[in-house]
Amino acid sequence: MMKKIVVIFVFMILVTTILPLTAIAGDEENPEIDDEIEDDIFDYLDIISAWFYEQADKPDFLFIGLKLKEINTNPFKQHLTVHWEYNGIPCAAMMSVGYQGFKEINYSAGWGHGFWFQEHYQRIEGNYDEETGIINMKIPKSFIKDPQKGEVLTNSFALTFQRFGFIGRMGFDRAILQFILFKISGLDRSDIGPNEGYGKDYVIQF
Repeated sequence: MMKKIVVIFVFMILVTTILPLTAIAGDEENPEIDDEIEDDIFDYLDIISAWFYEQADKPDFLFIGLKLKEINTNPFKQHLTVHWEYNGIPCAAMMSVGYQGFKEINYSAGWGHGFWFQEHYQRIEGNYDEETGIINMKIPKSFIKDPQKGEVLTNSFALTFQRFGFIGRMGFDRAILQFILFKISGLDRSDIGPNEGYGKDYVIQF
């Protein structure tokens, strides 16, 4: 009897300690990335949470949800992004607004970081819901270095920001303009979540 109690006790410890570290998937209630709602950032850039998930009937895709306080497609040139690393390689998925025209929406994902040909990004499927503030992205795993079942995505974080003019379209931020606009409005045009460190790791399921 005592042996059986010890076995049950050990099993309960394993369940309560190991499983949270290797969660099957996040969702809106249990996101990998959690951020505080802030009052010094524009609502349409204020990150609430982000999560990774998969679907058994679509094993070749990774899905990402990103929740903001508000979705507003009117402001020019927004990048609403989720980042992670796979085997030390930086990867990201994003919804971009206003780069091809006012209110134009595009979704992309890929790997690499840097200027010119150091980045490898392709268009993906995505959608957003203005009522919930949630953006959903469907990413072919082949676009993000093809992670396999049991492998881990690490160092996750979400980043939102706004760019201005032609120089912003080239990939540069106008720091002085950002500073001036912050002084005028008292609101920042970028957010990162979590505010410190990274989100939880995600284990590929399929």
